[in-house]
Amino acid sequence: MAMERTTVTLSIDGTASEVSTDAETVGQLLAAEGVEISERDVVAPGPDTAVTEGTRVAVRFARPVDLTVDGDTSRHWVTATDVTSALDQIGVRYADARLSSSRSATISRSGMNLRVVTPKTVKLVVGATKPRRVEVAATTVRQALDLRDVTVDRWDLVSPRPNTTLDDGDTVRVTKVNYIERTVRNESLAVPTQTRSTDELYEGEERVVRAGRSGDRDATYRLRWVNGELRSRSLVSVSDVNRPVARIVEVGTKEEAAVEAFASGNTVWDALAACESGGNWAINTGNGYYGGLQFNLGTWQSYGGTGLPSENSRETQIAVATRLRDASGGYGAWPHCSAQLGLPQ
Repeated sequence: MAMERTTVTLSIDGTASEVSTDAETVGQLLAAEGVEISERDVVAPGPDTAVTEGTRVAVRFARPVDLTVDGDTSRHWVTATDVTSALDQIGVRYADARLSSSRSATISRSGMNLRVVTPKTVKLVVGATKPRRVEVAATTVRQALDLRDVTVDRWDLVSPRPNTTLDDGDTVRVTKVNYIERTVRNESLAVPTQTRSTDELYEGEERVVRAGRSGDRDATYRLRWVNGELRSRSLVSVSDVNRPVARIVEVGTKEEAAVEAFASGNTVWDALAACESGGNWAINTGNGYYGGLQFNLGTWQSYGGTGLPSENSRETQIAVATRLRDASGGYGAWPHCSAQLGLPQ
């Protein structure tokens, strides 16, 4: 005797169709229709449930969703067939996040790889502008800059590096660097100085042998600007060079004879010095008179003396005094001591 057939509604992942079957249970029905069930799949009513006329059987196949959130991946099994429903089953929404697939995208039985980038609040500093706090759904510094439409030019510096993983609270800084070449026409070249020794001059003395002459050139410089400020300048090339002529200075090497404080002698000048300074040719008491013959500085210089009289030798002081005596016709420049010695005034 033929078994009585019944008509049931079979729904596979939401797609329903009517099936005529002689199966007595849901499990037999699915086997007859070639529907294989795994332990993760959902069947309602259960496989042992009896099938009667009009029974509705729903099958939802489990599928893997490999969910990567800010670089961290985990696998979830869901029976949902779209992204929004799958996230609901997993228990996350990520309302303001950036997803690799549309929320309405279909998830096939083979599953889906879904990448989620959550929003992060970071401090963004671009060039010389004031820091500002922005929210970006990015996993790296480069993505954050792209999302904020920040252009990074060839020489710009980005900190942290563009491929660095972005964390909430990070500071991203873009230093704007620019190079410009600029040519300076007729740039002046300073006069160099060359020195050479001569024994014609005493130590500490010098004389200019050649004055020298400045030069000029056309110079091209590379200017480095950082955040709108000039930070460095380097020479790239020069042309049309008029070389400067060096200034030549001769420096004396001849040693002066040491001043003897009580140089001996039997001249009238020695007698005069004995009266004026006790014969101390190096005396400098700070009263404005110097040396054995007690010159003031004005008189000393007027008759060819250099430096201080007390710094010169007995012979040099006598030579200057002789010029003074000859010019004045006597020893009147030393009135007290010359009178004591009976010298002509």
